[in-house]
Amino acid sequence: MAKLIHTLADHSDDVNCCAFSSSLLATCSLDKTIRLYFLSDFTELPLSPLKFHTYAVHCCCFSPSGHILASCSTDGTTALWNTQNGQMLAAMEQPSGSPVRVCRFSPDSTRLVSGAADGTVVLWNTQSYKLHRSGSVKDGSLVACAFSPNGIIFVTGSSCGDLTVWDDKMRCLHSEKAHDLGITCCDFSSQPISG
Repeated sequence: MAKLIHTLADHSDDVNCCAFSSSLLATCSLDKTIRLYFLSDFTELPLSPLKFHTYAVHCCCFSPSGHILASCSTDGTTALWNTQNGQMLAAMEQPSGSPVRVCRFSPDSTRLVSGAADGTVVLWNTQSYKLHRSGSVKDGSLVACAFSPNGIIFVTGSSCGDLTVWDDKMRCLHSEKAHDLGITCCDFSSQPISG
């Protein structure tokens, strides 16, 4: 049976997303901020909250090492943060300027995907903070994304219920209507399934 461990009530508006690293918890909110907590005792880090976005923050995710946090917002930007000192490393603007709804790191942390309300998807180089490649889906807002464990492909999910599989060159490998009422989350199995 599940037991409540702790309640956090620091945001002044709805919390849209939370993410875990091995030692930290990140939360992002309609209040335009990202907050960071130690997992050991749920105290807030001295560098928190992180402030840059001018509108709601929809999604946040840690790089696999936990040293970088990405956040994305209605303001059309995806920000990268150093989790050790709270410094913003980069603010990358969605080329279309559309609200960014989801972001995810590749398993090797060298790339980051951002998906927007207008269906555009961008693959960013996280070393240069430059756009690597971009594409788009035909319908719906992109609200979900996940990389395969080997990082060779990733999948995006839209508010129209479409799942789209991409390779690292942003070629669409497969697209299908997966759900009637939209997709809110997607992920890959960490273990391959035989047969």
